[in-house]
Amino acid sequence: MSDILKEVLAANEEYAANFGDKANLAIPPKRRFAILTCMDARLDPAKFAGLAEGDAHVIRNAGGRASDK
Repeated sequence: MSDILKEVLAANEEYAANFGDKANLAIPPKRRFAILTCMDARLDPAKFAGLAEGDAHVIRNAGGRASDK
């Protein structure tokens, strides 16, 4: 197993163990909106939009664009 995979799995285990009250967050986002953004790993939607977990749906795709076609 690679070192990065070990790190990711350990971080996930810690996150799950400390999930606590987040399990009680409603499924619809608290602030009732969604953000469509690029999947660029350098972007952190929570930081650039001032969001907390459960505030909004975050949809990431290549280019951060959507169309009706």
